[in-house]
Amino acid sequence: MTKAEVQALIDSKLASNSEILAEEHREVETAILDYIDDILVSMPVVKGSITLTDIPTNGKLFDCAFPYALSSNDYIVTGSLYSQGNLSTNGNCYYTVTGKTASGFAIFVKETSNTTQDSLKFDYVVFNK
Repeated sequence: MTKAEVQALIDSKLASNSEILAEEHREVETAILDYIDDILVSMPVVKGSITLTDIPTNGKLFDCAFPYALSSNDYIVTGSLYSQGNLSTNGNCYYTVTGKTASGFAIFVKETSNTTQDSLKFDYVVFNK
């Protein structure tokens, strides 16, 4: 239900100077709660950042622990590698999310050339599915 549909329901079911039936009131309340649930599902539930140390050529696993546990491991991780240092050495890495639990996840980071990374971070945002 869209915001306009919820507003139309409020206007029709809770009109001024009318005798509002309890089931009409509940219908409006339920629509509002459903609308809020839909919005909350699309909002980030956790965000954070971890500092990465030098990545060996064969890759390295890094843990991202949440400050609190989620209700399940059914979520989406979006993230970016952020270079605060030398882009020529930090710009040759890629990552894969793995090991999702309700308490966090891990990323496997690998480099495409044998260089030493410095001041590299992984910024992430987690969304419910």
